[in-house]
Amino acid sequence: MLKSQDKENEFTVIRDYFSDIGLDYLEDQGIKLSVGDDASVIKVPPTKEQVVSVDTSIEGVHFPKSMKAEDIAYRSVAVALSDLAACGASPAWFTLAISLKEINHKWLSNFKKGLQDISKEFAFPLIGGDTTKGNLCITVQVAGYVDIGKTITRSGAKIGDLIYVTGTVGDASLGLRAFNEKSSSKFSEYVKKFSRPKARIGVGEKLLKVASSSIDISDGLIQDLNQICVVNGVGANVFLKKIPSNVPNSELANLINSGDDYEICFTAQESFQDTIDIISRDLGVPIKCIGEIIEGKGVKVVSESLNPIQVKSGYKHF
Repeated sequence: MLKSQDKENEFTVIRDYFSDIGLDYLEDQGIKLSVGDDASVIKVPPTKEQVVSVDTSIEGVHFPKSMKAEDIAYRSVAVALSDLAACGASPAWFTLAISLKEINHKWLSNFKKGLQDISKEFAFPLIGGDTTKGNLCITVQVAGYVDIGKTITRSGAKIGDLIYVTGTVGDASLGLRAFNEKSSSKFSEYVKKFSRPKARIGVGEKLLKVASSSIDISDGLIQDLNQICVVNGVGANVFLKKIPSNVPNSELANLINSGDDYEICFTAQESFQDTIDIISRDLGVPIKCIGEIIEGKGVKVVSESLNPIQVKSGYKHF
């Protein structure tokens, strides 16, 4: 917890800002012991397997310093939830560790609002965490459940499978640019794609009986799709003009791999096309076929005549 001489400050922060996030969901999610004790106690349903992921967000690296506290909170949880969505998992609980330079009650109150927003949206509680003094850094661990043996992974893609992507690609990059250029009001829709990305939990749950493999495209569409190819020993053709995007055509090849979109890229047999169309219609989420799994290695972005197109590399962590 907050490693300072005044331990009372730590307890006040926990009590006022983190102890009551998602209290209404504790019983439904099998949480027997939550924030305020040394550890949490969780009862896992006997027919489920638990899917766990963790993401760290650092000020000035993953989000701008001038970003609103409520958006920082929401985004920090949403980016972790995106991994659960790719696995088809239903959210159950999350933990949060945060480093703060100082205790700013107005900032923390707004941060709490963001946590409440996403907790309510996905009906899952905050059950523990840690606080310490330092530069603003937030680490979120999320957990969800899937029927035993049904989790979607990166493995499973086969030659002949079609490649799909949810939503639109490149919007978050446009939003971050608008935010940094202080033109966010004009491009508010795109800024929201960056500051409050929507984890495609509903889509992931519906894909459990459809997708042969899946990945979230946090690091860039082509870069992340290549992870599926590497795991399965296959290649992929992606048609540039089929990629759903609001990015101007002149910038498309550079921005489709820019990352931060938190959409799902998945593969499925062609026979599931009608089912995928129904999922897209029922959930109101665009799902577009953008290519095909082929023999070979790596991902090729191609024109309609199969001519290769050079694209910018994806996000690099180091």
